[in-house]
Amino acid sequence: MLRCERSEPRSIGLLLIVAFVLVACGTAPTLPSQAEIEAVEQRAAVPTPTRNARYLGNAGVMVTDGETKLLFDPLFDEGYGQYQLVPDDIRAALMAGTAPYDGVDVLFISHAHGDHFSAEPVLAFLQAHPQVKLVAPVQAVEKLEAAGLSDNADIIAFDQSPNDASLTLQAGAITVEAITIPHSGGTRFAHIRNTVYRVHVADDLRVLHLGDATTETAPIARQQQFWDAAENNLVFTPYWLFKNDQRRAALDLHIKPRSAIGVHVPTDLATLKQRYGTALDEVDLFTKPGEVRDLAVVE
Repeated sequence: MLRCERSEPRSIGLLLIVAFVLVACGTAPTLPSQAEIEAVEQRAAVPTPTRNARYLGNAGVMVTDGETKLLFDPLFDEGYGQYQLVPDDIRAALMAGTAPYDGVDVLFISHAHGDHFSAEPVLAFLQAHPQVKLVAPVQAVEKLEAAGLSDNADIIAFDQSPNDASLTLQAGAITVEAITIPHSGGTRFAHIRNTVYRVHVADDLRVLHLGDATTETAPIARQQQFWDAAENNLVFTPYWLFKNDQRRAALDLHIKPRSAIGVHVPTDLATLKQRYGTALDEVDLFTKPGEVRDLAVVE
């Protein structure tokens, strides 16, 4: 199963600590040499494959698996007075391609709402990083074209309706499945094409991003063939699907995630918890931009 753990900093000065203790106890004649210290530090600095999820803001996340890096809904300008914007320092690092936001492979857009996608910053990002592939519904791509999108941009665009069968797309080496699930809010947002992605990151890691999926169970149940087609290891879900047993059934009965992290969480957590009572006490939520979940695969 997949286990999500909060990452904790680790000290690389263990050799020095042990040496000082030994000296203090009279069991070691000398401290380690500078060369020995440097050798330990070099071994500690050797990069190892990492697998984690990093929160950016609202429904924006980055998933890293070794050299593979995926962005979901990372650049937007609207918080509508209640949702978490991507902080300036993280946004600047994204634009500059500064670690850990370097080497991005694919950028996914769930839908063309201002708290998930804004054409200008996404366009600027694609211009600064032409190697990045964009996967997005046509509604978002049309806004990018109006903002000046180049014909040379590496884009996979699609037009899909809620009752359509799933699409299988190939973004370089990354296999992606997509369906359209109605946007929450009923008829008010019926015109919005909200995309659910299942990204095959690795044989043992399939990541789903639900965008602003509806709270109604029926549209989710109608896509049961899609949910059952592969194991859904990690699901990023809007927090409102955790509200009560009926909504959780949409996750547990139909989507069946091995692990789920709630996103799109309002910044006023105190008021949210008053409304939801204890419903959010036992679920994992992304609330602080920059926070990381280590994604460890165990038997």
